[in-house]
Amino acid sequence: MLRGSYVDPAAGKVTLRAFASEWLERQTFEESTREATESRLNAHILPVLGDLEVRAIRPSTVQGWLRSRQAICAPRYVRVMLANLSSILGAAVEDGLIARNPCASASVRTPAVTKGRIVPWTHARVEAVIDAHPAAYQAIPVVAAGCGLRQGEVFGLRIEDVDFLERTLHVRQQVKIVRAKIVIAPPKGRKVRDVPLPDVVAEALAERIRQYPPVQGGLIFTSREHKPLNRNYYNPKIWKPALVAAGVEPTRANGMHALRHHYASVLLDAGVSIRALAEHLGHADPGFTLRTYTHLMPSSEDRTRRAIDAAFRSSCAPDVHQGAR
Repeated sequence: MLRGSYVDPAAGKVTLRAFASEWLERQTFEESTREATESRLNAHILPVLGDLEVRAIRPSTVQGWLRSRQAICAPRYVRVMLANLSSILGAAVEDGLIARNPCASASVRTPAVTKGRIVPWTHARVEAVIDAHPAAYQAIPVVAAGCGLRQGEVFGLRIEDVDFLERTLHVRQQVKIVRAKIVIAPPKGRKVRDVPLPDVVAEALAERIRQYPPVQGGLIFTSREHKPLNRNYYNPKIWKPALVAAGVEPTRANGMHALRHHYASVLLDAGVSIRALAEHLGHADPGFTLRTYTHLMPSSEDRTRRAIDAAFRSSCAPDVHQGAR
């Protein structure tokens, strides 16, 4: 009490379920993040820990819960759940309900995540998947592979977002599904950005606009009813059949995000900087881009050889011609 660190044991008598409900209500999440967090709480956290008083949750309690989740969920997902639980209990500490956050204890061991390296598609595979798309939807994978847009960002493109004169694509919105409803929202992290528009993408978009003039809200890609595209229709009905037709296994790793990885690999191979790539991809942290794609960057040895060879070729060429004279 003299140090000012005393916490009344009676303060933590509230159950985790009650406190988590209040905590979730106070958050300023985007609606899709709120929905995902609420889903994890209801499916994995509250059924096990919800009836416990906050003061009764110990590091051993958290570790036991983690072990039970590891038996049924992927390690990466378990770590997200733990982050949610830690945020809730951290708020309880800030509110003076408990003295310490049990999730922050050294005895709480998070599951290790084995991160596999991204193996980008070859350009031949990308072209095969594009060719396997129905004509009405062929421009979608062209935009994704040629500009690195996320699926929802491609679906959210409007005619006003395409500047053919300045050869720029303005990424200003995306199509999302929130609580089973299609909504138009800002891009991920609200990171509006401009992306260079290659000729091949401009031609594909121009042809799509010519054949299917935008109607509702100026969206370039819509359903047959002129409504925003629903990923729950496009992925099983358009994307996966195109993969099968192109001889590509329709696995999670071969989702439409593979086109974004292809875009990153092409730019890195061409010498585009990590910072520029992060801007084009809409990553808030270039460090994340580096950690994700560093193995795709040409090695320093390869760059050294090319640089020296290029320098010698340019400096020696005039001497060769002069000797010939």
